[in-house]
Amino acid sequence: MRISSLSFAASSLPGILDNQSQIARLSQELASNRKYLASKDNPLATQQAMNLSSSIATDTQYVANQTAANQTLSEESTVLQGMDTALQGASNLLTTTSSGDSAAVRSQKAATLASYYLQIKDYVNSKDSSGNYLFAGPNDQTQPYSHTPVYPVATYPAAAASLATAYSGAADGPTLSSQGVRSASIGNNASVQVSDNLQNVVGFSSPVTIPYATVAVPATNPPTYTTTNVSAQDVFQAMDQLAIALNDPNLPSSQLQQAISDTTNAINATLGKLQAVESRVAVAQVQIKDAQTNTKDRLTNNQNALSDLTQVDQASAIVEMQSRQTTLQAAETAFAQTSKLSMFNYM
Repeated sequence: MRISSLSFAASSLPGILDNQSQIARLSQELASNRKYLASKDNPLATQQAMNLSSSIATDTQYVANQTAANQTLSEESTVLQGMDTALQGASNLLTTTSSGDSAAVRSQKAATLASYYLQIKDYVNSKDSSGNYLFAGPNDQTQPYSHTPVYPVATYPAAAASLATAYSGAADGPTLSSQGVRSASIGNNASVQVSDNLQNVVGFSSPVTIPYATVAVPATNPPTYTTTNVSAQDVFQAMDQLAIALNDPNLPSSQLQQAISDTTNAINATLGKLQAVESRVAVAQVQIKDAQTNTKDRLTNNQNALSDLTQVDQASAIVEMQSRQTTLQAAETAFAQTSKLSMFNYM
């Protein structure tokens, strides 16, 4: 049976061209590591891939939010623990302080109380690692608390009154940390509070009365003294005023003792409110940890599913391409050799 050159070409070339096309596609797939080079290749898989990619992007953002929130809360927790320690120190100091102590002892304890005051003021004005004030709420670029101490520059017998602390952060609500705080989204319909407003912590629900002595008018010789009461509104004002009182040699013993007792009780109440904030932070950290576990598991599963759906099996693709290249080479060789044949070769 004789086969014309046209028939031979018509039957051989499509197979060669198909192999060349498939090899070119496999090369593109291997280079891009994508199973589908265009949406039309598999519309259903493309839609599934888009959905998975959207979920992965969302969860990636949640993971970033969780990490940042946990970092901020860890920094806040460290600050709160330091503040707790300073308040405990001030409380213990005042528990062992008496109006009957010598002037030298009272002066020493006033200096120690003032050092606790400075520590606590530094803590409430702490910044996080990003440079934001931890306890200023949304106004995180503004130092929240300012208080200028009168101790130790108070002069006697004309001691001065300490002023209430000024707050420049976001306003607080009627309940502990109910307003003036920041939050972060850590999951679908899930958020966590990542800052606290300490107005209700450092502020007193009832003012603490702390006296200081002034020279009576008209002046007498020897001078007589009268006491003026300061209604301390917050822990800074109270600690500063009590440090002044401890150094004041002209205060009646009974009034000084009452001020020591009342300030101790107020500091202990502050400690209780502070520890409530510490507990909230600890609970929030557990919430974030649980969210991180769930989100990372879901993220890993979706990433694996997307990879299985869209990425090329490199080993299989290489084997197939090598097989097609071998087949193509054999076909091209056979075609070339056969094309040279002619009946004139046998005449």
